[in-house]
Amino acid sequence: MDTKKIILIVVIVVLLLFAIAGFALGFSSYKNNGDKNKNKDAEKNYITLEEMYCNIKDSKKIVKIKATIEINNKNTYEELEGKQFLMRNEINKIIRSKEENELQGKEGQIALQNEIKENLIKLFNNESITNVFFDDLIIQ
Repeated sequence: MDTKKIILIVVIVVLLLFAIAGFALGFSSYKNNGDKNKNKDAEKNYITLEEMYCNIKDSKKIVKIKATIEINNKNTYEELEGKQFLMRNEINKIIRSKEENELQGKEGQIALQNEIKENLIKLFNNESITNVFFDDLIIQ
């Protein structure tokens, strides 16, 4: 065989081996990241606050609310579980500062959820609070 053909075959074999090794490494890395994401979902904890009644700013109506706080860290969950009174107080302050039209509709609910989440993150100085869900939100 010619020296050029031998070198070409060796180069092709080496490139093929690198391609297979790269594929195997990429696949195992992807699989490990998938397992980590499953564990993140499993780590989510929820604190359901008791039902609350809050006044609305400049209105004779009140809001009946029951909220659940999503936390993605077990230590934070254990820490905040005993501080529900602070969360309820913060939610009460937020709702009392809102006018009736700010709470209406889907947009009002989403804005309220986001504001509660951001205020709780600031209050506890902890980014582990990931979401706020409303079990009940009734304006009467």
